[in-house]
Amino acid sequence: MPVSRDNDRIKAFKNKGKDQEEMRRRRNDMQVELRKAKREEQMLKRRNIAAPPGENSASGPVKTDMKIPELVENIHSNDPHLRLMATTAARSLVTDQSPLVDEVIAAGLLPKFVEFLSCVDHPELQFESAWTITNVASGTRPQTQAVVQAGAVPILVRLLTSTDPRLCEQAAWALGNISGDGPELRDFVIRNGIVPPLISLIRPDIPLDHLRTLAWCLANVCRHRNPVPPMEIILQVLPSMSQLLYHTDKHVVAEITWAFVYVTDGSDERIEAVVAAGVLPRLVVMLTASDPSLLIAAVRAVGNIVSGTDTQTQAVIEAGALNYFATLAMSDDKKIQKEVAWTISNITAGTQPQIQCVIDAGLVPPLISMLERNDYKVQREAAWAVTNLTAGGTKTQTMTLVNHGVIEPFCKLLSIQDAKVIVVLLGGLGQILEAAAQFNRVEEVALMIEEAGGVDRIEELQDHPNKAVAHVAFHLICRYFSEGDASAETANLNPQAGEGGFQFGAAGAAAGAPNAGGFNF
Repeated sequence: MPVSRDNDRIKAFKNKGKDQEEMRRRRNDMQVELRKAKREEQMLKRRNIAAPPGENSASGPVKTDMKIPELVENIHSNDPHLRLMATTAARSLVTDQSPLVDEVIAAGLLPKFVEFLSCVDHPELQFESAWTITNVASGTRPQTQAVVQAGAVPILVRLLTSTDPRLCEQAAWALGNISGDGPELRDFVIRNGIVPPLISLIRPDIPLDHLRTLAWCLANVCRHRNPVPPMEIILQVLPSMSQLLYHTDKHVVAEITWAFVYVTDGSDERIEAVVAAGVLPRLVVMLTASDPSLLIAAVRAVGNIVSGTDTQTQAVIEAGALNYFATLAMSDDKKIQKEVAWTISNITAGTQPQIQCVIDAGLVPPLISMLERNDYKVQREAAWAVTNLTAGGTKTQTMTLVNHGVIEPFCKLLSIQDAKVIVVLLGGLGQILEAAAQFNRVEEVALMIEEAGGVDRIEELQDHPNKAVAHVAFHLICRYFSEGDASAETANLNPQAGEGGFQFGAAGAAAGAPNAGGFNF
């Protein structure tokens, strides 16, 4: 019977199941809130200037209190001054996600603003139209799609080559808003040729505020999954991204670091392209950043890379990233703690030498400390990191956990409600007891578990409604905590980390255990 991908515990181990999709699933689970927060932040990235009464344009005072019928009449006028006045007034109306945006769209004005984008003889009208379109495109999905349906994208791409730097920046801003809406519109913008003119604008002499807009737009071109941007596009933008990652402006660097987060949130091929670009040392140095948004982006980018192949993980280790994790693990920011624990869990899912690097870097005590935190999401990721170590490490490496006091926090976590994590915890305890047997310390470790209240909790878990939880709890009680010598009777129930997962013998399967491919959650 095939094992469900979502339920195959061992496939989170890079050196076991090698199931990249399962590893990405765990990444997706963690990224939801970060992506939501980043999306909310990016939705605010627009021209957010409320035009005050009496605002002036190049042609004089602007009437900003026009009603929609007056706007329609003036925008369709043959008088260039009236059209500019009305367009500027419309731009003012659609600022700050005004409810009037839908009224402007319903009045059929977007095609006129798109038409004005090509009025090269009236640069102010071009600029005000581009600004208005930018604000509309920063709104809801239907509003952004309305801009696209009005035919704005091809013209905005052409405006990236304008000799007017203001117009170039405004076009990039509008295209960034459209690309940020989702993968469909991002790919539509890409197909319309945004990349070559966009990266050609990234020059040393460009004004800083313009460069920030270009960096943000470039990040949105790399953004989104299902599907991810085409690989050929990533290869085109990587040189510019690598260059901007070394910029002195923190806003530019933060945007580009998020771009690297998006690129590395994909296949091993994409991760390898980033590693080959030579930016790992820079990303690692950024793990000391004081700016929270920059720091969490750097941690996430590094974490994405270690979730790739063992070779890619090794590249992160050799770049010195582990030197910073102990400090990051003690951060007051729970998001940082969770990211660090998740990153370490992917390293402890690697090779035994890589696990030893984690131990040598002094990361076992911080991991155990994170198990004791009050934040469940941090505890969960730390539990995965510890259990990955017990499954893939040597017996000596596993006993290092015991020597640093892992038993008590592990046992306390058995009271959580998440069945998946309970199985992870029980599996880790089983591996620890197995390692203890190699050093004649089973009785000692079993006593530690009992004194921590673990035995009582494991006994209760034998009646858990989740069959996997109940079975592993039953195995542990029979194997290590029942009266008399039950080892021969239950030897075939002992979970072994192998190619398919924590595997059980025939007796376990007959008792309703998960199949030999791994736990079914």
